[in-house]
Amino acid sequence: MSRRLTILAGSGALVPEVISRARAAGDAVQVLPLVDRGDLGVSDVFGIADLPRLIWRITTFRSTHVTMVGGLRVSGPDREAFKRFAGAKGPSGDAALLKIAETLLTMTGARVVGAESIAPEILAPQGLIAGPVADTVNRGELEFALAAARTLGRRDVGQAVVVSGNRVIAEEDAEGTDALLARVATLQNSHVGGGSLILAKALKPQQSRLSDRPAIGPETVRRAAAAGIVVIVVEAGGAVLVDRPQIATVAAECGVSILGVAIDGI
Repeated sequence: MSRRLTILAGSGALVPEVISRARAAGDAVQVLPLVDRGDLGVSDVFGIADLPRLIWRITTFRSTHVTMVGGLRVSGPDREAFKRFAGAKGPSGDAALLKIAETLLTMTGARVVGAESIAPEILAPQGLIAGPVADTVNRGELEFALAAARTLGRRDVGQAVVVSGNRVIAEEDAEGTDALLARVATLQNSHVGGGSLILAKALKPQQSRLSDRPAIGPETVRRAAAAGIVVIVVEAGGAVLVDRPQIATVAAECGVSILGVAIDGI
């Protein structure tokens, strides 16, 4: 059964992938950009604190479903303005703000859904996803890396860490994964001992699964390889893969192993 789907579009290549899949399924699609997405043929940009206008557009489109797709950077002032509009108090990390946004979007009468309900193939499976067999790391190292990503996520700071052996080398912050990998690249010469460098990405334990899932794409793989990382491990069923065929191509070229590991209980 086709939907009337509003897509709140952030940055990144996952957005056109989801739009294409929705239209192929026969959905009527409205795209409301949260960042500049002239590449999608839409000119309006809605700020995170511009919920009244967003809600009006969603309602007048008679949306049956709403999804939030792609990356979004929110400034401190915008976070506070958003919280004031919502009458919310407490933490203002990404996971906390997204839960508030999802609650407010239900005011439209539409069902808030995750991008994976539109394009289920984007979810990371268990096992080897791309690249060579990861024979330089063991299961314990992968679980340590994912546990470290979970620990960071509990602080509502980021979703990714880089580890070596049983040491955390660097953690993602508000600047995102690209900035994390750039920092690791500068540390390569000072990296002494330990095991192989592993990039791990996992859901924050407290976050909704409807938006802002940890993601990797071809550029993530390229940047990871440039930073000396040999293994990328993501939460199976939790992380999303952007342009999986191209991920496989780049992982093979760069010799980076990409694995999906379930982390229930970690």
